[in-house]
Amino acid sequence: MPMSAQKKQKERNRLSLYTGFQQIKDTFSVLVTSRIEPFLTAFSLALLSVLLIWQWDVFRFFFIFFLLLLLELFVSETALKTVRFFQIHIQYRRTFYFLLLISGFLIILTGKYIGYQAMSPYLGVSLITVLLGKRAGQISAIFLSSFIILLFPSHSAFAFFLIFIGYLTARLVSGVDRRIELTFHALLISLIKMGGYFFLVLSNFEIFSMRSLILIGVAPLVSTVLVIGMLPYIEWISRIYSNIGMLELGNLNHSLLKDLMQKAPGTYFHSFMLSNLSEAAAEKIGVNPILARVGAYFHDIGKTKKPDFFTENQVEDNPHNRLNPSMSYLVLTEHVKFGGELARKYKLPILFEDLIYQHHGTRVQKFFYNKAKNKDMDTSDDQYRYSGPKPQFKEAGILMLADSCEAAVKSLESPTPQKVQELVGDIINGIYLERQLDDSGLTLKELEEIAQEFTRVIVKAYHKRIEYPKEAEEVEDNLPISKVEDKKKEKEE
Repeated sequence: MPMSAQKKQKERNRLSLYTGFQQIKDTFSVLVTSRIEPFLTAFSLALLSVLLIWQWDVFRFFFIFFLLLLLELFVSETALKTVRFFQIHIQYRRTFYFLLLISGFLIILTGKYIGYQAMSPYLGVSLITVLLGKRAGQISAIFLSSFIILLFPSHSAFAFFLIFIGYLTARLVSGVDRRIELTFHALLISLIKMGGYFFLVLSNFEIFSMRSLILIGVAPLVSTVLVIGMLPYIEWISRIYSNIGMLELGNLNHSLLKDLMQKAPGTYFHSFMLSNLSEAAAEKIGVNPILARVGAYFHDIGKTKKPDFFTENQVEDNPHNRLNPSMSYLVLTEHVKFGGELARKYKLPILFEDLIYQHHGTRVQKFFYNKAKNKDMDTSDDQYRYSGPKPQFKEAGILMLADSCEAAVKSLESPTPQKVQELVGDIINGIYLERQLDDSGLTLKELEEIAQEFTRVIVKAYHKRIEYPKEAEEVEDNLPISKVEDKKKEKEE
């Protein structure tokens, strides 16, 4: 073998070895970097298991505790690092482990007072999936099914089958936006579970009994009733909303939207145009269109405080003409802070609050900056920046782009498809070059798709209407309607 080939082979081996050590290091670093939630969950479930299922046994308690803890640290924690919103808000982690604890507790009670046949991960997996996403739901399916194996090792075949049921549940209920869909999915899971039970009976892993069959079939149906009942309370407490909850907020009867309509009608209609743009773009690139659409409704609720200072609500007078650029800057930035306060006060989803703060990022208010620059050449653009932060997830990046594009298109005298396409492309390129989208996760390919969707929606919304012909009498005399009617009557007589 030539010397150069040997060196390349050694370099590859060295890199492979380094990568392996790095993976081991990252895995064990979980023990140090993890917060208290995994320890509390494992400790509580181990304690409840020993107290309720068996008599007190210190050895059994520590055995279950360490197994659950390892499962959480090396499965849950490692996998949750790949879930986007878990990296943004600690509330997602806390809600995840709280739901694991509640689900595990209900499994213990079910196993003690009803029977192992009624135990099912459906409740926990469904709640976690609709609130936190499919990935988190799949992780909870592994954890809860493994917990059932620890509780009833003699029925481990049935518990292993429940891992498949949990994975299937997470896949089915992810993205549901109606409560009735949860019911249909629960019925399907019940039928699959009963089919799996028959297979285990035929394979001699279980002994058939009608009671077991009924419990296995009824468990998901009862669980879905609990899911529907518990969901609004968990959403309100955690401020983490499912698609179902967000759609309810977007029904236009919310007091904040009514207030926006009355005090700032221009902003209200601007928000609805943004919702159409954001939803279309979100669907195109495969992120949550409901979050994008309903979040756009609420992104400018802070403008209800001083609506006349925003262009879309002005008729003739512009109060900024009487203010210094620095004062105008403060007034405009205030709507972001006030919007965040309203979001917290009315318990809006925590992601809506993020959209309020992030849809301007750290961009410069160029109009007032240039106005101030003309008066004082030493003015820095940092003095006229929004406080941010920059968009932290894709829906927030889409909203920033939609906000800028929709406002700019209104300045076009004749918005032809070519002009709209050029303007949208220029705005998106400008925001990208400002590095406002660095933390959003949007790729260049996705930005191209967003530009195409924006162009399509805007062209349809602003296309030229046909001019309807007037009636002959109106064209001839240009008379008011009342006189035209009088003239018709005279002709009839």
